[in-house]
Amino acid sequence: MSSQEFVDHYEVLEISPNANLATIERVFRYLAKKYHPDINEDHDASHFTRLVDAFETLREPEARKAYDVSHQRHQQVQVELVEGANAASDDCLERYKLLSLLYAQRRRNFQKPGIGLGTLETLVPYTPEVVQFHIWYFREKGWIGREECGQLSITAAGVDYIEAFNQPTVSDQLRSEK
Repeated sequence: MSSQEFVDHYEVLEISPNANLATIERVFRYLAKKYHPDINEDHDASHFTRLVDAFETLREPEARKAYDVSHQRHQQVQVELVEGANAASDDCLERYKLLSLLYAQRRRNFQKPGIGLGTLETLVPYTPEVVQFHIWYFREKGWIGREECGQLSITAAGVDYIEAFNQPTVSDQLRSEK
């Protein structure tokens, strides 16, 4: 496999990774007829080329064995992607906690409102990659900035977000004051 994007030959041939050689050959012949550019001008010639590449790789035992190693690695990456997607609900809480730390620091010491990235990473139980992801998000939203010393600090937009997140409505406050 080259360093180009991974191509799932099993998907291209619409077969299971457990398919035997007879199945691979039968499905290839069927799809080759269906997608051959000389027979059906409506189909993309590059799709036919992908079919041939997939067939050539999967019909040779040694090439298939080597490909299956790459395929398995790719499948593991896909599983990790799904697991990461399942963590999206946790991200909201993590972002809130990180931004709250920056908010608390600004309130505690307005003259020195920043927190270094290393310190921030030690204050929360998240991996550095997770913290970096949230820092990127905060920057994109305009919720944090860098101080002259390089430390991270919350911006007015970040303060507005935290306060809006925590703030009961004005009518709720007025009712509780009565």
